[in-house]
This record gives sequence, structure tokens and C-alpha cells, in this order.
Amino acid sequence: MFRQRLTIEGIVQGVGFRPFVYQTAVRLGLAGWVNNDSRGVTIEVEGAAADLAEFGRVLCDEHPPLASISSIRTSELPATGASGF
Repeated sequence: MFRQRLTIEGIVQGVGFRPFVYQTAVRLGLAGWVNNDSRGVTIEVEGAAADLAEFGRVLCDEHPPLASISSIRTSELPATGASGF
């Protein structure tokens, strides 16, 4: 298991981005959380390496049409064994 923190900036508030993140994570069987603040969205997500890679791909390629991602910063974290999103 692996855990990542993704910090996403751009037009990601008020466009259905958090529900999209939640639905994508649940579909891929990932654990973690999503939160937004004045700079964008922060996500911590945990799961198998292949599922995390797919999660990142989907965020970039299939995000809601009104969303616009200007940057994504990813950092590795120690896995916690979390369950649920």
C-alpha cells in the first residue's frame, strides 16, 4: 500500500470537483479524504500503486468540464492502513 498527498490548484471549487474526487476514489477502492481551501483542493489517498496511478490519470484526463487544473503537486506519505474515503 502507498499513500500520496495531492495539492491541486486551478478552477476546482464550485464545479463538482470534490464529488468527482470522492466518486473516483471509491470506484478505485482507495482510502483517504479530500478538502478544499482558498488555494485549491488537497487530497490524501491510499491504495495499490496501480490504483493511485489510475486515480491521477483520471483526475487529469476526466475531471468535470468546468474544472481547470493549473498545477498538481504530489508527495509520498507513509501508508496508514486507512479504509474508506
